[in-house]
This record gives sequence, structure tokens and C-alpha cells, in this order.
Amino acid sequence: MKTFFPSRQQAKACFTIAAIGLLIVSGCSRAFYRRQADTDVYQIYAEKRCEEAYTIPPLPGIEVDPRSRFFDPSPDDCPALPIPEPSLYGYELPFLATGNPYVQPSAMSADQGMINSDAPNDIPDGSNLEELIPPDGESMEELHPPVETPDELNGPETDLASYLIPELPSDPEIEAKVDQIRKITEAATQVRLAELVQEFAANEGSSDAQDSASPSSENSNLGLQDRIPSDEDDGNLRIVPIPGEFWNKLPDSCLRRMMEFDSVRQEFQRTYKSESDERIDAFRSDAPRLTLPMITELSTFNTRALQTQKETLYRFALALSAERYEYLLRPTRRGNGTGSNFQYQRISSTSQSGLTVPTQAAVSRTTATAGQFLSSFANDVVLTFNGPQGFSANIASELLINFQQTIFQRDIVFEDLTRAERNVIYAARDYIRFQRSLFVDLAERYYQLLLTYRQIEISSLDYFSNLRAFLQGRAEYLQAGRIPRVQVDQFEQNALSSSSSLVRSCNNLETSLDRLKLDIGLPPEMALNLNLEELENLTASDSLTVTRELVSRTRRSLLDAEGAQISDRNAAVNAAIVLISRLEETLQARREIEGSDETTPAENKTPLLTAKLRLLEARLQSDALEQDREQLLRTDTAPATAFYRTVDLVDSLLLQVQRAMDFDYLVTGANPRYQIADEKIQTNYDKLDDLVLQWKTAEKDQNFDEFDNLVDSVNTLLRETQTLASEFVDPLVPRDADAFDTLIEDTISESISLVDQVETSDLGGLDPVDIETDDAMLLALYQRLDLANQRGDLADARRQIKLAADNLRSILDLNVSHRLFTNRNIVNSFESSADGSNTRLSFSLDTPLNRRLERNAYRLALIDYNRTRRALIEQEDNIKFSIREDLRQLRLRRNQYEISVARAALAYERVVSTRLQLQLSVGNVVARDFLEAQQAFTSALNSVASDHISFILDRITLFLDSESIRLNEYGYWDETTDDRVILPAIPDFYDANPNPYGRLPACLKYSDEIRQNH
Repeated sequence: MKTFFPSRQQAKACFTIAAIGLLIVSGCSRAFYRRQADTDVYQIYAEKRCEEAYTIPPLPGIEVDPRSRFFDPSPDDCPALPIPEPSLYGYELPFLATGNPYVQPSAMSADQGMINSDAPNDIPDGSNLEELIPPDGESMEELHPPVETPDELNGPETDLASYLIPELPSDPEIEAKVDQIRKITEAATQVRLAELVQEFAANEGSSDAQDSASPSSENSNLGLQDRIPSDEDDGNLRIVPIPGEFWNKLPDSCLRRMMEFDSVRQEFQRTYKSESDERIDAFRSDAPRLTLPMITELSTFNTRALQTQKETLYRFALALSAERYEYLLRPTRRGNGTGSNFQYQRISSTSQSGLTVPTQAAVSRTTATAGQFLSSFANDVVLTFNGPQGFSANIASELLINFQQTIFQRDIVFEDLTRAERNVIYAARDYIRFQRSLFVDLAERYYQLLLTYRQIEISSLDYFSNLRAFLQGRAEYLQAGRIPRVQVDQFEQNALSSSSSLVRSCNNLETSLDRLKLDIGLPPEMALNLNLEELENLTASDSLTVTRELVSRTRRSLLDAEGAQISDRNAAVNAAIVLISRLEETLQARREIEGSDETTPAENKTPLLTAKLRLLEARLQSDALEQDREQLLRTDTAPATAFYRTVDLVDSLLLQVQRAMDFDYLVTGANPRYQIADEKIQTNYDKLDDLVLQWKTAEKDQNFDEFDNLVDSVNTLLRETQTLASEFVDPLVPRDADAFDTLIEDTISESISLVDQVETSDLGGLDPVDIETDDAMLLALYQRLDLANQRGDLADARRQIKLAADNLRSILDLNVSHRLFTNRNIVNSFESSADGSNTRLSFSLDTPLNRRLERNAYRLALIDYNRTRRALIEQEDNIKFSIREDLRQLRLRRNQYEISVARAALAYERVVSTRLQLQLSVGNVVARDFLEAQQAFTSALNSVASDHISFILDRITLFLDSESIRLNEYGYWDETTDDRVILPAIPDFYDANPNPYGRLPACLKYSDEIRQNH
């Protein structure tokens, strides 16, 4: 016996045949069909994008990003049900290409945490009337320490205005008057004044303040703050800490949000001192911090509505692939295969068994002329094993070829494919429009959150300011009875209201953050925060704009008023100092964000200009003190008043000499005489301190005979200091009043000119809205994707008229069929056969004798067309209206922003003025006046921030309404932070709309009427 071993080729052929047979029996895998569907859809995407390349960017698939919350790691074709047990905190933010949300702000250094009093006005001083507030646990008796502990007067002071609007430095003339009253009532209440910065009616204030400062037997320390030599001393007063009990009353959730701001952290450090860093770290949130690009990137793979929109587009493309398949020669959906049927029967004691094997295959196709082609093959094999004639076989085969052509309803047959083709374009436009609208919604949510953060900072500092006012008023009422109880109650009521507003803003922030999480598909329980760099930039821009308004107001007052008072010139110079300082801070912040250290030549001028302004400021202070001293000496003035007025003037002149040397050093460089001058200045300071100490000792010992000698000594020291000032200051600052005024005006103009040279659109103010309304409307009408869909709907409605009219006609169909058949019978060895064919040509006609329903459908099609046409006109009008409204809102926002800036500047002046007058009891000012000013100031600050952010959002809306937003791959519009309102150029209409009424499949033979209307 010979054994047969198949060759390798034979084995391979057998394996292939077996695999094909198994494939035919079982079909392809699930993954194969899924990939085939994806391939067809992506081919359709590519084709449609080529047709509409101008308006349709690359279209996405429906694959879920592995970083998404709804990503399913189980097999695609056999997904597993998720674990039904709910859980919390099961999702963490993934890696993002637009930034790392887990990067936290750098820890606050000691320099950042505490105000540096050596930096003159870099962090501007405040304007509150403060009192010494005890730390937690101290009694009211300890509220006002004695005069002999002057160390508590060291360091700078600030309040709400200091952080939110740059504050102007002190006016010594008013400060001296306030110090008079502070010394008079020092035994009862130790009122400490921050630097007083705005115009105060000099004539009214001087007379009233001097009257209130008349000497008495109970005040031996008239009118002067003690000068405490210190490295950190800049002549400023310390900020009174907020008592810890008031921090403890705020909810922890609110404190966490408040600690986002450096201004609040500084207040916290003043309260808790060495323990503040640890407490702040406990409150600082370590939650991920998102920017707007990060938010939009998260939305691209986590927003459920966006994924649904992708799937909707995919569904339309999938439906189109099915419709296109109808125009290919394809096997029919069912009836392609074979089978077997074994039958056994017994009749009248006769048994018979047989096997039937039916086989069938068919293909069909819809032709380009709307014909229906069908070809089928059928084969039946009947095997009889034990019939009357023994074994027999019957094989019958049939081949059918059939073609049917409709004559009048050809376009109706094409309609399903036509609609499917156009629906993909519509869905693609809807998807792009939805994605852009989603960006705008997220941007609105993001900027509203920034505004809420800003409101928290404003409310926090407003609360601190009102709280200090209440504590000071309570102390004055309890200790000295200087104000009535009703005013103390008003202060307390305002403090409680500001506390309530603060907590409410914090609560609103938490709610808004949760809504943001829902919008981008994050779980609500996830801790989340925002990166506040953009808010800091917006705040810096607003601060600069308001500061410029302050400078402009004071400069206008100086230039417009005849015979300007010293306080007017002082305010203008101080405003210019703050303007330059804020400009430097803003430019530095911008350079850090951009990662650049380059400075422009104009920016390099700021140190010299700042030194010059500080010299002018010192000169104005000295002139004011000298004028006040001369007025006092012309009256019957107490020795104490004369002594302390002279001490103030000496102190001011020494400061003036120091600043003159600083300015001269920047102009000419080092000079050997500076060392000699420094020694003289220090010697005079030592003499001045010694004289003040001798005066206090004489007062304490009631040695009144020494007063005249001390007054003579301080006058001698004044003459020496004046000689020193003449040597160093007079060469730089003219003594002539007119020349001095001219120098001030020129320097202020130089300051404003410098800001104008350096400033760009992102450094303050809002760009004008110079857009032609007609151009903007035309751009929107050319580019709007939803309007393009509306035009397509109109073409579809027009096509329905033709289809409905076709249904009114007779139905005439032609049919051609050819049938080939064979039948073979095999009985034993005998064979017989019969072969034949059958060809048939026929037509069918259905006459339009009853077309009532079709008539109504036709009339409705006409109505629908006119309705759709009106809808298109309405859509165009709505778009034009939205563009006009967007431009109106932008111009309004810009105007409102300018008004809010002016309101903020004016309200700031009101706060300073009313607080000063309230303290001095001048002009019938009561607590209500100050509270109203404070409320107006807070409201104006909120309006500035709100109008700025509203302008940004209105600008984004304008670009959306004109379809000018182009998103990057992360769903972010790169021009979001560009404040310029410049729309793109109007394109050619047919470039923007290559198929205004949609495209018809080129392969189909539409009627002329259909072709002419597309």
C-alpha cells in the first residue's frame, strides 16, 4: 500500500479552500465590519471636505480619546458593562497639550508676603484712618497703647484702594493737621492716618484743622507724628492688622478662595505674623488650575454633547454609504446561499426518502437613470433514494435577468441618495458651528468665573476697609465720645453687609465652578481651580487705565484752574509717580508672561523720570509745610505747635536733599560730595531726634522754661538744613514759582507722553470699534454656516415641488426580463433533459385619474417652499440684526468702560476726601457720607472689571456671529486674548460658498429642471 503525502502547494490550497468555506459559513469578524464602516465614513468625510474645503475643516471620527471619562477600555466589538456600583473621585485630569493643570503658583516669598517699605510707593500707601487693633484675646483697654511705644507706627499702610486703584503718596500739609488732632486726643484714642492723597479743600481744611489743633493743658504733643529712625522708615504709618476673630468668622471655603490673592495674603500675614505662612499654606488650594486653552482641550474629548454631535455626523455619513451602495452591483441582502432538506415519508406501506438541495444567488443595482437591475440564479437538486424507480435525481436551474425603468418619476428614485448626500454636508456644518458655539459658551463661563474671582478680591478688601472703619469708630465712641453711636452702628452695618457680599461671592464661585465641570464633562466632586494669570493681566490693565484717569483728572485740574493751589500740584505729581510705577509693574508682568527681558528705550527712561517726580514731590511737601508754619507763626501759636511744625519742615527738607542727590546721581553719576552730604543729613537727623526727645522730656517733667531754648535750637537746625537744601536742590528745582509750575507741568506731560509711547493696546483701555456695519453684515451673510444650511433647505424644498409634480403624472414603467432554465432528470442510466428560455418586454401605465392626495401634497410642497424662503429671509435678517447688535454692544461696552473708569477715579477721590473730612470733622461730613463713597467706590471697581470682561465676551460673540472664529486642534481660538476688534476681509461669495444651494451627485441623470435649480 502506497502512502500519499500532499505537497506544500496542495496543503496550502486545501487550507485556503477550507478558510474560504469557513468564512462563507460564518461571515467576517465584528472588527472587520466595524473597520469597513469607518473606512467608508472617513472616505466620505474626505470627499465632502474637498467639496467644501473653504468652510469645513477636517472632520473628526467617533473614537473616544483614552483620556476621556467615557472611554471604555473593554474591547470595541464586545464591550463589557461597567461596574454598577457608583463611586466618587474616580477620574483625574490627564496630560494636556495646552498646559499642565497641576502646576501650582510658586510659594510666596518673604518679600512677596510683606510689603517692603523701602520701595517708595511701589506698593502704594493707603488712605484709611486707622486705629491700633489688638490681636485676638486682647482687651479694649489695650486697644490704644501709650505714646511712649512709637514702634507701632513703623511700616507702610494700605487699604482697599491701595490694591485696587494705585494710591497717591502723602500730602504733608494735611498729614500735619491730622497729626495735631491725633495728639490732642491721644490719651483717649490713638488715631493713625494713612497717607492722604487727594485734593482736600486747603482753605477750609487749613482753618478748621488749625482751630481744632489749638493748644490746651492736656496736649503737650501737638500736631506731630514722632519720627522713628529705622531702616524701613519711609515716613509712613503701619497698617493695622485685622483681628483674628474676624478671620475665624469667615467660612473655610471662602478663605480658600480669598487666599488666591496676594492682597488678602498680606492682610492675613499682618494678623498672624510668623504663623501666617503655615496657615496660608493650609488654606491655599492645591487643586488643578485650568486656563481657557486647557478647558477647551478638555471639552474636545470630555464634553458629552460634542461627542453626540460627532456621532450624529457619523450616522449621516453611514446612511450615505448605504444609499451609495444601492448604485453598485451588489448581492441582494437576503437569498444568497444554499441549504438541504432531507425528507422521509411512508405511505401505504411504501417508504420513500429523498434529499432536496436548493441554491440561490442574486445581484441588483440601481442605475444612473433610476432603473432597477436584478439578476438571480436558482438551482434545485432533488435526490430520491428509494422511489418507485429506484434512485433518481432532478436538477433544475434558472437564470433571470430583469430590468425595470420608470419614465416620469426618475427624480423620485434619486431623492433618498440626494438627501443623504446633502445631509452629510448639513451635519458637518452643524458640527463645526456647534464646536465654535461651545467654545464661546466655555469662554463666557470662564470669563464670568474670572469676574467672580475679581469680585471676591474687591469684596475682601472692601470688607477689611469697612471693618477697620467700624473698629476705629467704635473705639472713638467708647474712648473719646467723638462720634455718636448711630454712626458707629452705620459702620457696623456696612461691615456686615460687605461680609455678607463676600461670602455670597465665594458661594457663587463654587456653584459656577461646578457648572463649568459639568460643561466640560468633569465630575462635580473634583477639586478644581482656575489659573488667575489672565485675571492679573486684566486687573493690571484696568489699574493702569484708572491710574491714567486719575492723572488726567489732576492734570486737568492743575492746568485749567487759575492760581492752582499747592495741593493741586501735589496731587498731579503724586498721580504721575503712581502712573509710572504702575506702568513699570505692568510691563514687567507682560515681559514675564512673554518670557522676554527686552525693554524699549522709552521704558529705560522711567527711573530718571521717577526720581525727578519724587524730587518735585518732596519740594511740594516742603513748600506746603513752610507755608503752614509761616501762617501759624503769624498767630499767637503755642511753643509746642511752633516746635513740631519746624521739626516737620526740617524732616521734609532732609528728604528733599536725599531725593535731589538721587536724581543728580542718575543724571551725572557718582559725586564725591554725596558722602559729605550724607553725613550732614544723618547728623541733622540725629540732632532732630535729640531735640524731639528733649522736648518730650521737658513736657514730662513740666520744665516749660526749656521750650524757648528748644524752639531756638530747632530754628537753628532749620537754617542749616535750608542751606544744605539750597546747595543740592536749588540747582535742580527753580525757586521761582512760575518756573516751578512750568517744570511741574512739563514733567507731568513728559510722564503722560512716556506712557503713550510705551503703552500698547493690552496695557490699558479698550480699542475703538472701527468696523463698518455694512461690511460686518455682509461678511456674516457670506460666511455663516447655518445660513448656508438654510439655503440648502430652500433648494431641498424647491426640489420637493418637482417631486410632488412628478407624482401628479401617469406612472409609466418599462420592464425587460430574460429567463434561461434547464431541467435534467436522471433515472438509473437513462438521462433526459429539457432546456429553454423566455424573453419578455412589457410596460405598465397608471393613469392620473385619481390624484387627490398627490394634488394636496403638491400644494403643500409649494407652501413649504414659500415658508422655507421666508425662513431664509428671516435668518438673514436675524444675522444682520445680531451683527448690528453686537457692534452696538461693543461700542456701548467701550463707552461704559470709560465711564466706569471715570467713576472709579472719582469714587476713589470721594473715599479719600470723605474719610479725611470725617476724621477732621470738616464740612458736616458724617458716617453715611463715607459709607456711600465706599459703596460707590466698590461698585465702580466691579463695573470696571465687569465692563472689561463683557467687552471681551461681546467681541468673541461678534466673531462667532460673523463666522470668523477658527479653532485649533484643541478647540481654542488663538485670537481670544487679542483685544483688537478687526474682522477678516470679506471673501468672494463663491469662494466661501462653492455650492450655494448644495451639490447633486454628478453620476445621476437628473431631469433638467432639477439640474437648473442647483
